[in-house]
Amino acid sequence: MANKNLIRQGEIPIGYYDGETVFLDSEFLGCGIGKKLVRRGLSVRWVPGIAKGLDRDNPQEKIRKVRVYQLKPEIDPAKKFIQYAQLYQRYGGINPDDYAVVFDGQLDTDDPNRLYEQFNASQLPKGYAGHRLSVSDIVELYDKNGSQFWYLDTEGFVKVEAEMRKAEI
Repeated sequence: MANKNLIRQGEIPIGYYDGETVFLDSEFLGCGIGKKLVRRGLSVRWVPGIAKGLDRDNPQEKIRKVRVYQLKPEIDPAKKFIQYAQLYQRYGGINPDDYAVVFDGQLDTDDPNRLYEQFNASQLPKGYAGHRLSVSDIVELYDKNGSQFWYLDTEGFVKVEAEMRKAEI
C-alpha cells in the first residue's frame, strides 16, 4: 500500500483506503477523521485492532483479507464434518465445486485460530452468511501476493492450498 493510502492521526496510522471503502481502527470511532470521510461520501468500516497491523516504517497492509467457504446444502452429507484425511481417502480431497463463499472481507486478524473464535462468537462478523465454523469449512487468507487455504479439521486447521488453487476458487 502506498504511503498516500494510509490514514494517520498525527504520526499513528489508524487505517487505509481500499477503493471507495475506508478501513479505520475502531479505537478511533467518533474521531474527526472518520466523520470527515463519511461526509465526503466514503464508506467507512470500523475494524478492531487494524492500527496494530499497519507498520509505520513499511506502510503496507499487514492483515490479509479473509474468505470462508462452506459446503453447499445439496452436497452429499457424508462429505460434511469429516476429517481431512478421511475426505482425502474417500473422495480424493477437496472438490472446490462443493463449496460456496459465505464471507469475504477484512477482519482484525488473519490468524486461523483467532478467526475460528470470531466465526464462533455470539456476535458474528458483519456480512457473514454461514453457520458457525465447523469441521469441513475452508478459510482463505489472501492479499495481492496470493492466497493460503486452510481446512478446518477436528484438531485444528490443515493447510490445503494446492487443491484449492487448481480450481481457482
